[in-house]
Amino acid sequence: MADIKTYWDQPDFAVPYQMGPQKHRLYILDKLRDLGVHSLLDEGCGTGPIYDLLINSIEGRWDNIIKYRGTDYSWQMVDTCRNLFPNGDFMVEDARHLDEPDSSWDCVLLMHCLDHLDNYQAAIAEAVRVSKKYIAIILWTGFVNEGTTLNSRNDMGKKKDEQGNLLEDPWQDTHMQLYSKEALIKEFDKYGLIDVDIAEVVDDYSKYNYIWVLKKP
Repeated sequence: MADIKTYWDQPDFAVPYQMGPQKHRLYILDKLRDLGVHSLLDEGCGTGPIYDLLINSIEGRWDNIIKYRGTDYSWQMVDTCRNLFPNGDFMVEDARHLDEPDSSWDCVLLMHCLDHLDNYQAAIAEAVRVSKKYIAIILWTGFVNEGTTLNSRNDMGKKKDEQGNLLEDPWQDTHMQLYSKEALIKEFDKYGLIDVDIAEVVDDYSKYNYIWVLKKP
């Protein structure tokens, strides 16, 4: 087994988790269908819940998406996807430094992905670079007030001693990041991104999902 390099590379995450037709997944796939999206880059794909929905689409609900690639920074997640879906296309990639050509995907989806990144600016820039038309972002941490530190990393996933003191962090990335809405909008404005859809969707396991669909100019 490779050395653990992220929180998500732990053996506990070698099995599928949070799979199934969650409301936010159904919502975003329906929206991408209505927008005529035919190719989708699913960043932070986890154990493949979006791909699972696509290949098991009820009555061809999302047959519009004929090209799909799932990427994740965690080798554990990608290995699990490849085992579950041997016919799928899954790769280890860093959302901040994608191995994708310019304008190569109709839509880039960052679902619960920005919440886990320190350099959110690089991830947005890369999504804009490789997208032909749309960038879809789903946050589940909610927002902090304007002016609050944008990347407010907590200690979730970090090892502690018996007294509760943090030890050296063995993972390059943990979760979660907290964002102000105003700061994200300012970042979107750098690229002239246009709001296509904004929604809040509540799921059983998550009290909050803020969905942003943005179009390139």
